Amino acid sequence: MPSHAHHHILQSDHLAIEVRLQEGGRIASLRSLYSGLEFLTQAQRDHVPPEPSLVADFRNGPCAGIEECLPTVASCDASTEGGAAPDHGDFWQLPWDVKHIDDRSITLSADGFSRTLRFTKHLAVNDDTLRVDYSVTNIGSRSQSFIYACHPLFAVDEGDHIVLPTGVHSLRLDYSRGNRLGNHGDVVSWPVTASGVRLDKAGSADTGHADMFYTDRVDNGMCSVLRRSTGQSLDVLFDPGTLPYLGIWLCYGGWPDDARDNLQYAVALEPTTSPHNSLNAAQQAQAAKSLQSGKAFKFSISFRVRNTPERLPEQ
Repeated sequence: MPSHAHHHILQSDHLAIEVRLQEGGRIASLRSLYSGLEFLTQAQRDHVPPEPSLVADFRNGPCAGIEECLPTVASCDASTEGGAAPDHGDFWQLPWDVKHIDDRSITLSADGFSRTLRFTKHLAVNDDTLRVDYSVTNIGSRSQSFIYACHPLFAVDEGDHIVLPTGVHSLRLDYSRGNRLGNHGDVVSWPVTASGVRLDKAGSADTGHADMFYTDRVDNGMCSVLRRSTGQSLDVLFDPGTLPYLGIWLCYGGWPDDARDNLQYAVALEPTTSPHNSLNAAQQAQAAKSLQSGKAFKFSISFRVRNTPERLPEQ
């Protein structure tokens, strides 16, 4: 399939995947060849890759597709064990090196700058599934602490259905714009809050809502977005043994909260090592991962498109 200096296409009979090598190795497109539907949000404007920096602002990047957050999501100051870490981590800012490439798979790698972490991912498309195998290796001489969160920004339309892992009936609120659902740390019921807000249905792009939640530890590593326009489901599959938590970001024109245009309209289902948005908070809660020198942490996430015959839930 086509390969260029800045992007590469992987393709099966069912899926076409575009990987942007110079833009944090992000997955810029995941498209069904059955329906033509694009499952990922697209960048709203062209971006020049930033000079990697501890002060880079994620909102100035593409903010689209599937990106990687390591060693933090929220920025951390110098009081953090191991030092400061940038907004949404190091790796969305970096060009990734290609280690292997063919029509259906690609292996990429990059070395972080805030921590001595080498991040490698192998992407392979097979039939209706994109599988990504990850490895985080400490290439330094000292132990390193981090959190990892996948950051997939899924395209949605009003009324699309959000399915969380079985057994999830409540969430911890991390952020709600204007505190509309409560305060940081509040417990919110799923799928309908105590105040009657329906969370499992995508809202319209003009509501101005933006809410972030975390699950407790999950027993089942499958969640989905069901697209009403085609009746297709995009499933996110992960192993709770390595990624025990799920972050949920529901953004219907509510971010950036001080912007008038290029407002985000997306749902993100984020398998993660920690139910905390920042490495600093995870460290304080003893919920950060730790790697000794030369050791590696390995895990995988799969994205599967299903042509669901089931009737989607009513509004």
